Amino acid sequence: MIRAAKIWFSKFRFVASRAASNMPPRPITPARILDARIDEVDELHGFVAREPIQKLTRRKPSEPPANLNIRPPVSTFNRFLIFCEQNRMSYPEALKELMDRAGV
Repeated sequence: MIRAAKIWFSKFRFVASRAASNMPPRPITPARILDARIDEVDELHGFVAREPIQKLTRRKPSEPPANLNIRPPVSTFNRFLIFCEQNRMSYPEALKELMDRAGV
């Protein structure tokens, strides 16, 4: 009896494996859960959001910035600061303005 069961099981396993090899794989679809629902459950359990606070900027640079480190004399630096304040410009804007005026 045991031998007959072994033969039957081996035949069944062979037939099942052939049937499974002919079946196309089932696509895996991720569950769609709305962010609002997730936040709602978070609040119920006392969790706090970890998303970083985004820094707001007033101006969007048109090109990538570069560093410019100089050590001018104090008198020249003071004149530059006065120029920036009088014209309400940032340092990069003032540098660009002065270079444009000089034709450089």
